[in-house]
Amino acid sequence: MKQWTGVKKGISGLMIAGAVALLPTGVLAAKLEVDPNLADYKKVDGVSGNLNSIGSDTLNNLMTFWGEGFRKKYPNVNIQIEGKGSSTAPPALIAGTAQIGPMSRAMKKKEIEAFEKKFGYKPTVIGVALDSLAVYVNKDNPIDALSLPQVDSIFSKTRKGGYAQNIAIS
Repeated sequence: MKQWTGVKKGISGLMIAGAVALLPTGVLAAKLEVDPNLADYKKVDGVSGNLNSIGSDTLNNLMTFWGEGFRKKYPNVNIQIEGKGSSTAPPALIAGTAQIGPMSRAMKKKEIEAFEKKFGYKPTVIGVALDSLAVYVNKDNPIDALSLPQVDSIFSKTRKGGYAQNIAIS
């Protein structure tokens, strides 16, 4: 267990906010570089214990694949993944019932403050994916296509896309 304690602390320090699927647009423009001098990962002996991920159900499949990969290196680690929604990640991290908190949204200011109050540092965010939505018009539909303002009109109450006409869905 001594070795696991070190790994657990390392994971808490590196991945505490887990996965954020919605990234601000400016993040996409930033060029990410990996240090070429970074050594390849080397497996260590004696790692065992529990690793819990609690958070976004949107990221369940990704967390499951990561868990399977981790388990191949460390079969003595019991990995549990619970997808109950992004809002469950911060309380689970703060309570210590999870070491990874996948979220499909950014942490709210009050969540960051509560985490920092408990641990004395801000959570580390690692962006891993970008949420997106695709809308298709079936070839048999009498509508040939929909513009972005029309899609906004269908799915939004605010109509920030600028389409004034009400589109009825039948």
